Amino acid sequence: MSGSARIEVTTAVAGNWRDVERLFGRSGASNGCWCQYWILGAEYTRRDRSQNKRDLARQIGSGAAGLVAYRDGEPVGWARFAPRSELDWLLKRFSGYDFGQEAAWSLSCFFIARTARGEGVMAQLINYAADWGRDHETVIEGYPVDTSVDGATRNVFPGVLPAFLDAGFIERGRLSMDRAVVASTPDRAPRKHGVASR
Repeated sequence: MSGSARIEVTTAVAGNWRDVERLFGRSGASNGCWCQYWILGAEYTRRDRSQNKRDLARQIGSGAAGLVAYRDGEPVGWARFAPRSELDWLLKRFSGYDFGQEAAWSLSCFFIARTARGEGVMAQLINYAADWGRDHETVIEGYPVDTSVDGATRNVFPGVLPAFLDAGFIERGRLSMDRAVVASTPDRAPRKHGVASR
């Protein structure tokens, strides 16, 4: 992190929708997805991108959609953070995996501004979610890519495995050879000091 810049993380709510909109830009984060992939799958590409945008605005307005990271007051990072039960495509695509009966929350997708990549923004988002899980006695799951696997996907929007392990998550299984399932449980989630909230 350069200079005196400090990363702060907060829950995405209707009041900071404009910040998310500015962060995602005209491209809608990635090819107009507006973070709808784990809900719709490829269907997000088959409809008008403005509908994806409207859906994310509605989801944020509901109060359970994601996290926003700020650097010196400017939005620089996003993470989809919502109950696993709301991620229809995740559950359908990996229906052969036993997620169990826990009412877990999923930290399933990230978008970091190009100007802030390599500055630990993803780590701060992960740490915030782990702390939230501890405070709310809730299991937090992630589905990061293990880039050490030969032939691993280069599409690392679900995050990368070392970032989750560094935050105290433990691996529970694999959705595929290169996609881990990791979890932070309330009894294993030490508060990550230095993660500021707004």
